Amino acid sequence: MSQQLPVHLEDVLGTRTLGLADLTIGELLAANRLPETMFQPYVVKGATATPVPLTTRLDDLPEDAERLLVRAIRNTLFPTVLPADGEPLGPVGPPGAGIGFRSVRTAPDGTAHEVHATVGQDEARSIVASQVAEFEEKYALSDGGCVFGISGGGDSNALAYGLANSVPRNRLTAFTLVFGAVFSPEAAVRAGVLCQDLGIDHRVLSPEDIAELLGVRTSMDELYKDFSDTFTHEALHFFGTFLILRTARKLADQQGLRDLAFGYNREDLLAEAMFMVMNGRRPLSYPVRTVGRHRVVMPVWKAPKLLLDACHPNFSLENYRERDPYTTRQRSLAFFLAHAMDSAYPSFGLSVLTGMSQAFDGAWGEVTHHEDLDVFVTEQASTQSIEQVRRLLSRHFGEGAVN
Repeated sequence: MSQQLPVHLEDVLGTRTLGLADLTIGELLAANRLPETMFQPYVVKGATATPVPLTTRLDDLPEDAERLLVRAIRNTLFPTVLPADGEPLGPVGPPGAGIGFRSVRTAPDGTAHEVHATVGQDEARSIVASQVAEFEEKYALSDGGCVFGISGGGDSNALAYGLANSVPRNRLTAFTLVFGAVFSPEAAVRAGVLCQDLGIDHRVLSPEDIAELLGVRTSMDELYKDFSDTFTHEALHFFGTFLILRTARKLADQQGLRDLAFGYNREDLLAEAMFMVMNGRRPLSYPVRTVGRHRVVMPVWKAPKLLLDACHPNFSLENYRERDPYTTRQRSLAFFLAHAMDSAYPSFGLSVLTGMSQAFDGAWGEVTHHEDLDVFVTEQASTQSIEQVRRLLSRHFGEGAVN
C-alpha cells in the first residue's frame, strides 16, 4: 500500500495539515454529506440505547458497545436525495487533471444517482464562453461595449476569455490597477499576457495614473492610509471595489462605452444576497445592475468559482497566493455558507440564485447616486456612515469631486 499523502489546507492566513484520523461522529456524517444536526447518535448495548454527542471520537466509543446507531430526526426519504448504498462517492482510480463536478440524477423509481465529471482547462473555457455568449445575446453587450477590470485571477481571467469570444475586440477595454497595498504588480503581468493572447486592449494604471484619472489631489498612499485608519484593514476589499468601480466608470465615459463587466460568480452573488438578507435588507439586482448611466453586468454569474479558476489554473493559484489576509467576519461567513450550498447538494446554489432573482424581480434593493460624493449608496447606509465617507473623500479629491 502506498504511503498516504499529507493534505495541506492553504489560505491567506497560512497552511495547516488536515487531520484524517480520530474522526468524530459528526465528521463521519459530514464525510458522507449528511448534516450532523439532522441526526442523534446512540451507543447500543443490548436493549439500552444511550445518546452520545456528535463530538464523540469514534476511537473513544465503549469497547463493549454492540454498535453505534445514528438516528435521523426528520422524516426524510434519503434514497431520493443521496445516492443508494454501494454507489461510489467519487471517481474510481487515480485523479485526472482538472476540477471535479458532481450532479444528482433521479431514476424512474425515485432513487438518487450521483454522476461525476472531471473538467479540464479547454472544456472549462468552452463552458464559460458558452455562458457569456448566451448572456451577450440576451443583454446586448456588443451594442454598448464593455470596460472590465482584470486582476490576473480566476474570475476576471475567465471573464476576459468569454468576452473576447462574444464581443467585438474594438468594443472591449480591460484595465489593471497596480497599487502595492491592494493590487500587486505580478497581477498586471499575468493580466497583460492574457489580454495580449486574446487581442484585447489593456491598460495598466500605476498609482500616479489612478490618482490622475480619479482626481486624487493628495496621493494614493495617503488616501489608502486615511481609509485604513477610518475603516480598519478589514475593509480593504471595499476600498479595492471602490477604486475598480470608479476607474471603470471613468474609462467607460472616456471611450463612450456603456457596460461595466465584472466577474461575479455564483458564490459571489450568493454571498452578497445572503449578507443583505441576514442583515434585514433587500438584495441588489443581478445579473444586471444599473449604476447611473452605466450598467454593471455579470456574464459569468451562473458559473461556480471552481469552473472559472479551471480556465487558467496556474494563474489562479498565483493570484490566491498573493492575497492579503484582510476581510470582515460577516463577509467570510457569507462566502463560507455560499460555497456550502453546492457542497451539500450539487447546483443547489444556482437554484437559490435563480429563485431569488424571480422573487425579487421589481423589488430589488435600491442604490442611490450621491452626486457630491460621486458614489452609489445602498439604502441601509446610515446618515452617520455617509458623512464619514464624505469627510474622508473631501480630504483627498479635488474641489470638483467633493463639495
